[in-house]
Amino acid sequence: MTPIELSTRRRVTGLTSDEFARLFVTIERKVDGENVHWDAADVESWEIVGPPPTADQHLIDTLGAAQEFVAALADQLYRATMPASEGDTLTAYSDNLTFWAEHPNFGGMPYALWNFAALQAVEWIRKETGIICELDARRPLV
Repeated sequence: MTPIELSTRRRVTGLTSDEFARLFVTIERKVDGENVHWDAADVESWEIVGPPPTADQHLIDTLGAAQEFVAALADQLYRATMPASEGDTLTAYSDNLTFWAEHPNFGGMPYALWNFAALQAVEWIRKETGIICELDARRPLV
């Protein structure tokens, strides 16, 4: 994976370097015999020089899994909203704490993935029915 491809894919997910490192890049490596995890600084350097070969396939796999997760969640939101009527809304979130407070079962999943799924569900409803649903942005708790 090239640096520009990694940077673009991370940005498209809406994740910061730190979120990306914590939630998706769970690759372990050995340093002086101790297990350590990649962090935001690693991700930021990979976006300049490219990921190491040991991380490349894992990055591709985890980004693919994230895309599958968003598609499955979008399908669930779509089915929960149908049949839709004018003025229906799906909630979008502006921060993780608010999202996790309302959806504790998704604790640890970044709000950006939910927002992408909600947007996809709204688009499917519009294409299928012509009805325009809206995304209601939830205000942050803090």
